[in-house]
Amino acid sequence: MEVRKRSGFTLVELLVVIAIIGVMVGLLLPAVQAAREAARRMQCSNHVKQLVLSFHNYHSVFNQMPIHMHRSAGDYGRGASGNMSWYYGILPHIEEAAAYDILPSGLTGLGYSWTGLQNGATELGRAARAKIGTFRCPSEDVENSTISGLGGFSYLANAGPSRQLALPGGTASVRSRGIISHSRLSDTGPSTANCQGQWLAGSNQVVRFRDILDGMSNTAALSESLVNDGSGVGIDRRRLLAYTPSGMIENFGTPIERVVADGLANSVNWRDWSRYKGLSWLYTSSWEKHLYHHVFPPNTINVASYYSDWFRCSEADGAITPSSNHVGGIQMALADGSVRFVTNSINARLWWAIGSRADKEVLEGEF
Repeated sequence: MEVRKRSGFTLVELLVVIAIIGVMVGLLLPAVQAAREAARRMQCSNHVKQLVLSFHNYHSVFNQMPIHMHRSAGDYGRGASGNMSWYYGILPHIEEAAAYDILPSGLTGLGYSWTGLQNGATELGRAARAKIGTFRCPSEDVENSTISGLGGFSYLANAGPSRQLALPGGTASVRSRGIISHSRLSDTGPSTANCQGQWLAGSNQVVRFRDILDGMSNTAALSESLVNDGSGVGIDRRRLLAYTPSGMIENFGTPIERVVADGLANSVNWRDWSRYKGLSWLYTSSWEKHLYHHVFPPNTINVASYYSDWFRCSEADGAITPSSNHVGGIQMALADGSVRFVTNSINARLWWAIGSRADKEVLEGEF
């Protein structure tokens, strides 16, 4: 009697095939993930490009950079406008005129603006719920949930190295060193030192292209920063707003190198500040942080101030740092409209230099 053998895999052969497939998947998965991140990074670069070009369009209409209304006119003065970030002004220039048209800019700073933001009962509250893809980096995987339903943001305008700090070989500046126009919409402010004497006038500022004396191709305009999830805590320091016990950042004329060393060594999270970081692309009261600074190296820490009323006077006087989920660095647009990928290891002096618009530094090295 003839015995027929059944064709097929033995158990050993099957296990070998499964092992080979597992190895192949293990080798391919990182490559797939890297390709996806490369695509997200490219899309993020395109967002930054669109935003910086909208700055140019805004300037061609109003002869100034977009204005960041970080407080209400009624906060320390009279009026009902304010509480709107620089994103508001660029809406018509990124094909979002519908959101722009429903906002009564003369009324957004009324006392009910925060309540309206929470319940959506005001034009500001309704517009703030618009989710605009251009305003978020696709690599960002966190949303701020302090108020559910609000549209978030990833991109911040350059407010320069903090004006009260002394750059190498220089002194403090009574005016902001960045490229963004900003105002709390009042000629008066809190009793903090940055709202007194010669510093008061510089806490409200209009910037035009002609003020960028260091050159448009040598001055930063926009970058990106990670947001907090609304809890105010977390292990990722880049998503937190901190202070240092020394309060050194509020001491006029302090060398910027000392502030950096102090912050990197001694920063302490302030939960009640951190929970608002990245809350709304539209609404601002200075806690949401739509401006960044060239103080700390990219992807490190944020030191907002020592005392909260300090940034109620001028949000531009903090030290908020660009950060991202991109490997090795952050996206940054220059004032001329070009976009660069800046590595975390950028030379500190070069980082400070490209952040200021008119300090007449000679750029040393590539970025």
